[in-house]
Amino acid sequence: MSFFFSKNKPSLSFVFDIRDTSVSLAVARFEIGKKPEIILCQNFGLKFRNTLSHNDYLSSMIKIIDKAVVSVRKGLVKIGNKEEIGAHYFFISSPWSASQSKTIKIIKDRPFDINNSVLKQILVGEESSIVKSLEEQTSEAKWKVYEEKIIQSKLNGYKVDDIFGKRTSNLAIELFVSFIPSELKDKISFYVDQKFGKDIKTQNNSCVLSAYSFFRDLYSNKNDFIYVDLGKLVTDIFVVKDDVIFGIASFPFGEESIIQSSLDKTNLSRNIFLSHINIGFDKKFDLDSHNNGEDLLKTGLDLWEANLKDSLSKICSEMNVPNNMFMITNSVISNILFRELSNVDKGKQFELFSSKIDVSAISEGVINNYTMNGKTFVNEPYVKMDIVFIDKIISGKQ
Repeated sequence: MSFFFSKNKPSLSFVFDIRDTSVSLAVARFEIGKKPEIILCQNFGLKFRNTLSHNDYLSSMIKIIDKAVVSVRKGLVKIGNKEEIGAHYFFISSPWSASQSKTIKIIKDRPFDINNSVLKQILVGEESSIVKSLEEQTSEAKWKVYEEKIIQSKLNGYKVDDIFGKRTSNLAIELFVSFIPSELKDKISFYVDQKFGKDIKTQNNSCVLSAYSFFRDLYSNKNDFIYVDLGKLVTDIFVVKDDVIFGIASFPFGEESIIQSSLDKTNLSRNIFLSHINIGFDKKFDLDSHNNGEDLLKTGLDLWEANLKDSLSKICSEMNVPNNMFMITNSVISNILFRELSNVDKGKQFELFSSKIDVSAISEGVINNYTMNGKTFVNEPYVKMDIVFIDKIISGKQ
């Protein structure tokens, strides 16, 4: 099943990675047989003090996308690049989207043919069920599908890449669906049409699927693992079991909550507090050493870990906890957090249901190996994973 359009010749694409408090925009060239090339990449911070006001938050995000497009186009002019932008890819993360995975099994007494009408009937029913669940869990009244993928299929218990036209009596589908609030999807669609034109090819994707695809290939020998993405305001996690996404969760406790909950326990100003943290980090401090203010983050880190364990326990049972967890360390807080979760020597290795979990940090250098000019644009691991994902689709490897 093809979910993406193909390209017959090399051209440039805009790749947007929309996070909780930032938008990264990269210009990339995709050419079959070569690594994707990053021509230009910039990050734009999003004001997040009014996140309680949905309209203000959404308005800020739209404005920052507009700012990113203008800035990057000027950047292309400065480096003398006059190529046309042939496509736009949007990768959307929490809290702008919600993703779910689900295993669908159909077992019948008699064999049946798998065609579009059969799949459509299956998918529409599942979408309605998931939307109802999202509406119950959130304050949003309406959700729209913006991404739908069958990430694995099995016929009679065996994995099959292409299920169309096949005949079976036992079908199992691993369905991945991402939703976005109707209001947001309508505004983004209107924005794209106004800014880029209706004839420009556009593809919407989730950051969850991009990360899943990257880590599934990076650790092809590991079929079970946990992925943790520490954002500024939100932490996203997903659990992979038997090579497919087993469960997805988010909780509203990110770097800012870690900092603020720890800061509230002191009489320091925010600037002085962060200065202590940065100085301690540069000296590779131990959070328990009680000098240079290193221990100041402990309150926030403990609260974050409690949130993580609570979210994971709702996905996993004691019998299916993966023993590997991966996280990208692209900030001071995420590096400190990784050290705390993986401090085996001091008995602080992360545990869930009394099972010890090996925590591995993924540096941007690892991701750079998959792109041309990746190392030139530092601290942009997420959009680089997006570019690797797009390249796999275009090359027919996904």
